[in-house]
Amino acid sequence: MTSRQRISSHGITRFVLVALLGFLTTGWAATFPLSVPTRSDSFPLKRPSITGTVVAWGGNSFGLTNVPSGLQGVVAIAAEAYHNLALKSDGTVVAWGWNRDGQTSVPVGLGDVVAIAAGSYHSVALKSDGTVVAWGSNAFGQAEVPAGLDQVVAIAASGWHTLALKSDGTVVAWGSNEYLQATVPAGLSDAVAITAGRVHSVVLRPDDAGSGQVASWGNNLVAPSGLHGIVALAAGLGYSTALKADGTVIAWGNAPAAPSGLSGVVAIAAGDNSTAALKNDGTVITWGRNSSFDLTNRVPIGLDGVIAIAVGFGHALALKGDVLVSPSGATAQARVANGSLVGLSVNYGGRGYTEPPLVVIKGGGGNGATAIANLADGSVVGFTVTNPGSGYANAPFVRVASPPFTPEIQTEVSRVNVKLKVVLGRTYQLQASDDLRTWAVTGPPFVADAESLTQEFVLAEVGRYFRIVEIR
Repeated sequence: MTSRQRISSHGITRFVLVALLGFLTTGWAATFPLSVPTRSDSFPLKRPSITGTVVAWGGNSFGLTNVPSGLQGVVAIAAEAYHNLALKSDGTVVAWGWNRDGQTSVPVGLGDVVAIAAGSYHSVALKSDGTVVAWGSNAFGQAEVPAGLDQVVAIAASGWHTLALKSDGTVVAWGSNEYLQATVPAGLSDAVAITAGRVHSVVLRPDDAGSGQVASWGNNLVAPSGLHGIVALAAGLGYSTALKADGTVIAWGNAPAAPSGLSGVVAIAAGDNSTAALKNDGTVITWGRNSSFDLTNRVPIGLDGVIAIAVGFGHALALKGDVLVSPSGATAQARVANGSLVGLSVNYGGRGYTEPPLVVIKGGGGNGATAIANLADGSVVGFTVTNPGSGYANAPFVRVASPPFTPEIQTEVSRVNVKLKVVLGRTYQLQASDDLRTWAVTGPPFVADAESLTQEFVLAEVGRYFRIVEIR
């Protein structure tokens, strides 16, 4: 299917005949009201694409705040009583903390993960195909994924039970049911988000006005009547917390109220005794029972640039976004033998790559050599030579992502035609750049009306390179 998007033109642009396409997820929105989340109904599911590093604080029993050395390229975090999980940009999972029941022994070969959750002594991973993997303690069946469970789009865990949200809005629960926390109410079929407390479960559902309302079960923790306008949930030991569209927070059950005047919140997390809020300026606020063993209120001084938070039992995690979220920095050196390219060495891997960058090979007296870059954790880790070329008297010059030379052919254009794979119903935008570092919006957002389409843009900004960015 072909879709045509026209953008007001303010002139002609000059660009190299290769358009760079990068798919990046934006950071937290600073505008309120916040939107109710939407439930994915298409597979494969996507991982978050903004990467970061993990910061931990609080009690350090079992090494909970000892973030593994060299852990980078993290896109999601999870914490519970005695262990932590981190999801990396390559779809693998890293775990640390207490391993009494194997909760930090990630299954060998586990990959293609898009989301993670942690229970008290078990861990859960959601794969891009909508299937679930769990490991660790199975004392109450919490790590025994129901046979045939598929089409899952979100997971949650706490204590000794696990939840899965399916693409049709239904919820599946398993594990301990002592307080009926694993007994999903009959007829529940329109959930858009789920969370698990130690002995209860909570879901977010859309209401007729387009805002969110809450349903909960287990441990008799009923949400306040008339509670609407909710966009996110978090649950702890005997309490629940909700984020409202206006950026304020409300709690019920055995939990202290949020700090007076707290606003501008874009995400929340809850542990056994403490709650954390991520503000739209990238800072973190915590509050709770302030017991002698709960040190989550000791947020590191100067912590900012945070894009995700998690709270355990006396400790907390923050995912601090990488400064460089656009491709930048990689350099390489070519090796030649008998007139042909025999390999490329990485001098510096750069940071922030979400798609393999363009590799340009120029000079050296020969022609025809081509290669593709191989990525790990957002950096170039190697190259695959796809054509060795011929006639090279000297090693050619290599530039990753942007050609270092003036092309022999340049074309004056006022529009660019892009073929791309997108997710139906999601919103995208074209951006332009001259240097692959600074990107300018070159048109209004557009909603994908097909999963494979050709989008034509009449350009509003000058640029040599272009990318399509998913913005929501």
